[in-house]
Amino acid sequence: MPKKYIIFSSILAVAIVILLILIFYFKISFTSVPTNLPIVLTEELTVEGERRHVESITITKSDTSHLNSDEPVQSENEAEIVLDQSNAITRTLIEDVRIYDGGRITSNSNSPEYTAEMRLSDGNSLYLYLTNEYIRVVPPEKDGKLFKVLDKENTVYAYFHSLVEEEKS
Repeated sequence: MPKKYIIFSSILAVAIVILLILIFYFKISFTSVPTNLPIVLTEELTVEGERRHVESITITKSDTSHLNSDEPVQSENEAEIVLDQSNAITRTLIEDVRIYDGGRITSNSNSPEYTAEMRLSDGNSLYLYLTNEYIRVVPPEKDGKLFKVLDKENTVYAYFHSLVEEEKS
């Protein structure tokens, strides 16, 4: 084999290895495209073609990060805020937050995490764990999905944060 082909093959192999390292390091997926939170919630609230309704949302500050955990761990000393008016629930469900299933999430922010327990019309609960950087959706009896927030500000998180701060004052 000529020397020219060996050099070309070596360069191509190194480029492929570097590309694979970048894909795994940055968790790049070619099958996942950005979506919106209302689309994800609509999919989770629809079971066998029937739409479940959210009866109330209970917001608490979480004790721990839920990047890898599906267990609802809530702070015992924090007050709960219950949204049971249809306007507040609808605002939460239709807030246009661009999210991505994948991507690199760093949990080094000092912002608190909030747990939103959505009581559904069939008696189950859907959990959302929110920070400004990610939203973790944990449906009943399923594994949760972690979504990176693509917007500069997570508007659902900002809304929950304002409710908690208002409750403190």
